[in-house]
Amino acid sequence: MKTLLIPIILTVTSLFVIAEEKPKLQKIELSAVGNPPGTMKFAKTEIKATTGSKIELTFKNPDVLQHNILILKPGTKDKVGALADAMLTDPDAMKKNYVPKSSDIIAASKLVNPGGTEKIVFTIKESGDYPIICTFPGHWRLMNGILKITKSE
Repeated sequence: MKTLLIPIILTVTSLFVIAEEKPKLQKIELSAVGNPPGTMKFAKTEIKATTGSKIELTFKNPDVLQHNILILKPGTKDKVGALADAMLTDPDAMKKNYVPKSSDIIAASKLVNPGGTEKIVFTIKESGDYPIICTFPGHWRLMNGILKITKSE
């Protein structure tokens, strides 16, 4: 009886291990340029990840200005940027972290103070070039880049 129980226990245990495997987490870092202060640019203009798995993007702000970070659907940078510009007349814009309401936004951080860090977690299922922008007033035209998503192997 004992010899029969051991294979059964091993089989059941391995099923639990397989069932609890989590999708791969891709960790990416992006930073604002802090020197010279007030440059309003990302340190990298392109970052890369692959389709399907969770992406944990850590945004660091060594600058003297507040910044945020938005990941957008391909081809929507100017459209979302215009919505951000329109927030200048919104008295609640600061409470909204200067993130406009739009279905073109995949992920967005809160406003990150000088010296601060923020993490956002999201998943992108299709390959393409996904714009990254800061929507603090006046920043998005200079402070932008691309998240290049390629198919996972």
